[in-house]
Amino acid sequence: MMIDRSTSATLDRIFDEMYNLISEANRIPLTDKIIIEESDLAGILDDLKEAIPKEVKSATRLLEEQKAIVTKAHEEADNIVLQAKTEADRILELAKSESERLMRQEEISKQAEAFAEDVKSTALRNQQEMKDEADAYVERVKHDVLQYADDMLGYLSGSLQSALQAVNDNRASVNAERESVMSSRPQRDMELLAMEEEEDEE
Repeated sequence: MMIDRSTSATLDRIFDEMYNLISEANRIPLTDKIIIEESDLAGILDDLKEAIPKEVKSATRLLEEQKAIVTKAHEEADNIVLQAKTEADRILELAKSESERLMRQEEISKQAEAFAEDVKSTALRNQQEMKDEADAYVERVKHDVLQYADDMLGYLSGSLQSALQAVNDNRASVNAERESVMSSRPQRDMELLAMEEEEDEE
């Protein structure tokens, strides 16, 4: 059973776009900050929100397929046991008929009954072994699927935190530049007023 990698490829493409957006963004002079267009980042985050449920759905679908395989294995085991029991009963009936035909020879009847019980016991033992193996298999598959989902969500969480941190840093830098510009305006206004007064005196 192969896992569909199309959604993983989509996630890789989204993160490549995010890293490209960061690497190609305009830098603020004399700082290590960058400016990112809000619409560009919002588009990437929208794609990411759409891709994550698909990845989880893919893992769920895989688990359901494995459950179907285990169910089928159980059904086949039950069929084998039923056939074995039917065959054992048929053999037992034949043995009894033969025993009666041979004037109810007790030894023949006992041997036939022992053989039938042995067939039943073997069939039941095989059924239990098949069920145990199927249960162990589905537990392994379930663990692998959940581990894969946890790894993917951890990867997404780390990438999103890095991207959000970069956005917050850019906002803080832009606000600092804006406050610096606003604080320098009164000084420039006073210098212009002084120049106008000097021109009037001349």
